[in-house]
Amino acid sequence: MITAAFPSFESESFRRVARGLIALHKLIEAGKEESADAEDVRDALDLRLKALSNQEKERARWLSEDLYSIGMPTLTHTPKELTYEAQQQLNDFYEARQNHEWDRALTLLRGCQECLSPAIVSYLRGSIWLEAGSSDVATEFYKHASESQPTNANFKAIYFHSLSKSDPKAAILLAAEVLADPEKHAPVVVARAADIRFQEARSTADAMSGRMDRELIPVLERNLARLEADVSLSSRLSAYAMTVGLIGFCNQSLGNSQAAIQTYTRGLRLMPDHEGLLVARGIQQYGESPQAISDLEKAVRLGSPAVWPYLFLAHHYLTSGRFEECQMMCENGLKRQASNRTMSQLQEWQAISQAELGFPTHLVRVSFETATQLDPSNETAQRNFDAFEESLTSRHTIPRSQWQQKTAAMVRVFGLAERLYASVA
Repeated sequence: MITAAFPSFESESFRRVARGLIALHKLIEAGKEESADAEDVRDALDLRLKALSNQEKERARWLSEDLYSIGMPTLTHTPKELTYEAQQQLNDFYEARQNHEWDRALTLLRGCQECLSPAIVSYLRGSIWLEAGSSDVATEFYKHASESQPTNANFKAIYFHSLSKSDPKAAILLAAEVLADPEKHAPVVVARAADIRFQEARSTADAMSGRMDRELIPVLERNLARLEADVSLSSRLSAYAMTVGLIGFCNQSLGNSQAAIQTYTRGLRLMPDHEGLLVARGIQQYGESPQAISDLEKAVRLGSPAVWPYLFLAHHYLTSGRFEECQMMCENGLKRQASNRTMSQLQEWQAISQAELGFPTHLVRVSFETATQLDPSNETAQRNFDAFEESLTSRHTIPRSQWQQKTAAMVRVFGLAERLYASVA
């Protein structure tokens, strides 16, 4: 989850102004700058601007200028020589972006934009706005970058990604066009288009979802073969990982677990340290192969940002009586972004580990209470909480065998479903 240095980027008032500026930008692009529709948008903007803070007004003014600049007729542009000062500003831009200082990053980019191509400037602007949570604005800049350099597959792929957030219906239409004749498009674009259709399928009836998965698998298999055959392809490794992951997801949702495992293994031959593929194979084999634990532990060592390896290893260590390691996995997992159901499970296992390690009663109680509050349907958490409270009354510790625990198979089914949901949430 992104924590912006300037919370006003999340302001609904500013979002309304941004949407108005985009609408005006599109009217100007269409040659309707003096139309009645444009006047209506300007009138609405005048009212909305009054609700902004001074900082937001300044941001809106610069956004208007930036949008206007990409609406101008495209001219041959030769970037100026990158001077020492411009290079320093560019370095400061990347630092500000890394620190989530969005306004400062955009200002620094304007200071060195004459030394960059218009496509690169738009790509970098789009990246800032997307990371700041404004996919509507990001999409406009990514679109300009893609149209300015139509041969750059990366620009087109990130444009599709941003569009899927700002206008899912439009993204679905573009994705369908790509998948109708995938050989005409770069593999990274095909992978992104397939991802958009995969996400669409998750929101439809099961029968339609299954049909879409079956249609996507051969398209993705051919995409994978193209990526394996040509090492010079743009964004080969990221496109390869996405394609492998999607084939695995499709097979998983169709109940073809062995096919999913084989696909992940195929991907790991080329990318043995890809934490996402390690996690995917580890989850799919959890409770059925010792390879699962090796995969998940390696993913943790690689610094996986996902909650899943920590969740599964927490369960493995808990059922193995390795409570300190379970406690550590729970702590790390709770720092990740996840659903309330997943967080509830981690809190429950943390509470049990804390009880076994002799933590103070009030800390164990807080962990159990949090688990039951996050997911009231987590019945094992409530029963274990009740057993813990009863042990305090009777002054007898709970025998390890009396904690109610989910089997590895139950955790695998839970994790697969939660991970699939998280991939499209």
